Formats: sequence, C-alpha cells, structure tokens
Amino acid sequence: MGAGTHPESPQEGPGPLPENGSAYPGVGSAHPGGASAHPGGASGYSGGGSGYPGGGPVPPGGAPAAGGGRRWLLPSLLVAGSLGGVAMVMAGLLAYLAPLSEEEMYGPPVPQAAAQNQPPPVQPQDQGAAGAPAEVGPGGLETPLTAAAPTAAPPLPVVMPPEPLTSEGATPRRIAIPKIGVLSSLMTLGIDKRQRVQTPPLTRLHQAGWYKHGPVPGQQGPAVVLGHVNGNGKAGVFVRLKELRRGDKIKVSRSDGAVAEFTVDGVEQVSKQAFPSKRVYGNTGEATLRLITCGGVLNQKTGHYTDNIIVYATLSATGKARAASR
Repeated sequence: MGAGTHPESPQEGPGPLPENGSAYPGVGSAHPGGASAHPGGASGYSGGGSGYPGGGPVPPGGAPAAGGGRRWLLPSLLVAGSLGGVAMVMAGLLAYLAPLSEEEMYGPPVPQAAAQNQPPPVQPQDQGAAGAPAEVGPGGLETPLTAAAPTAAPPLPVVMPPEPLTSEGATPRRIAIPKIGVLSSLMTLGIDKRQRVQTPPLTRLHQAGWYKHGPVPGQQGPAVVLGHVNGNGKAGVFVRLKELRRGDKIKVSRSDGAVAEFTVDGVEQVSKQAFPSKRVYGNTGEATLRLITCGGVLNQKTGHYTDNIIVYATLSATGKARAASR
C-alpha cells in the first residue's frame, strides 16, 4: 500500500474458492466445525444421490426423509450465505474506517537526520503594507513605477554627499535635467487657499516652481520642486520625469552663484490619496531634493490625475555658476 492511500478494500463477493472446495478456507463442509451436515453423515451435502450422505433410505426414527432434507437444505444455505455476507461486510467496514497512519496521511516520513539537514524555509521579501515594496525603487522605464510602503524611508544616496551649502538669503534660479531635456527657470510657490502646496499655473506649463517654505536646494533638508506633466493638450516641463532613474544628474543654480548637483536615488509613483508626506517633507541630515509631478490616470470628471510621480535625489557635488547663467 502506497503512502497517502487507503488500505486495500476486500474484493466484492467470495472470490475464487480454495482448493478444498469450501467457500471458507480451512473448512471442509458447508457449516464450520462439523465433518457432516448432520450426525451420522460422512460429509456435507455431497457424495450421494439423496439429500443426505449415504444415498440410501433413512432408518426409521432417524433423520427426516429425503423430502424433509430438501426442506432443510434451502434454509441452511440461506443462513450460511447470510453469515458469510455479514462477515465480509464487517471486514470491509473495519478496513475502511480504520484510522490512517501518519505515513498514509502525509506521505513517507523524512528521516530525522535528513530533516535536520533541510535548509530553512525561504522567507518572502519584506513587502510592507498591502504588498508594497519596503523601499523606493530605482525608477527608469525598464520596470513599472510603484509606491513604497508608507513606513519606507527615502532611498539611500548613490554617492557620499558633501556638506550642505550655506544658503542665507539665497534662492534657486534654474533647474537643468540633461537626461530628459529639462532647462527651466524656477518660480516661487507657496500655499493655496486649501492649505496645499501650490503648483505653477497652467499658463506656465514649461516652468517649474520651488516651494519657498522648504529648504533652498543645496541647503540641509528636502528642497521641493514641482512642475506639470501636461495641460491644455500640451506637454509640461516634467512630462518625462518618470524616465529618470537612480544615478541620473540634476543641477540647480542659485542666486548666490552656487550650483548644487544632485544625483537621483529613486523614483516612485503614489496615489494622491496616500501621499507619503513624511518621506517627502521629513527632515534629512543631508541636502536633498524632491521633484514632483502628476501621473497615473486622468480623471475626466475632476480633470486631475490620480497619482504623483516623485523623484528623490541627494546633493552629490557643488560648484560655481558661470556669469551668464545667473
């Protein structure tokens, strides 16, 4: 019997008779325990022309006559057959209802020595809430952009960041992103009537804006720059922002003549209903930059996109701007 199977059930019916001719092995007559069906007979219902052994007439005062013997024959066979059938049914039920062993339920047991040498189960990758990745992805067109888990930290810097710039009185002037062909002046943005961060007006699709209530790019902390992906049927300044990936360069020139170069650490696409404010606006020990635009699906009823594209970058170098770029 193989592992995981029920014990073999008895065959239907009595099966082939044993060599001694009896339906029950080891018994020579139709009724167990007796050499003949009735006392005085040499064998069970066999060997003679009459219903009883010997073939001759029954002596007076003895067993019933031949006609009476036939009357006993049918009930005897019925009783014997009934007892045999009941025995076989009971045997089948016992075999079927017997509890399975562990080997039958779970397959062959693993030897203890082999079990001790089994490698530990492979743990799934940390996915955070609702299956979200535990960290911000690298970005790029090779893989779809996804949102990191709400508790995920900003991505780690690609390079060792330099000391933040002194930024007293400085403001950002321009932003350049060679990878996606962006070269834009920076307008100043504040907070709108709904107490949300402003975005550039749709009449200035090709201009990005710096959130003035945050750090200046190059100053310690997360500087924030926003721009449109499109509007009025035209492409915006950040229409290709989702193409950026870890390692790409961003440069911001400032009013004090300094140029802050940032290196992209990661990119994610998040629902506006679950915007990661702490990850975007939370203070950092280095000078960091956040670029934000719209993404996802355009809601035709509201006229707004469902998601945001967020680029995370860290200061990687500083320098001086040329006089013409001030």
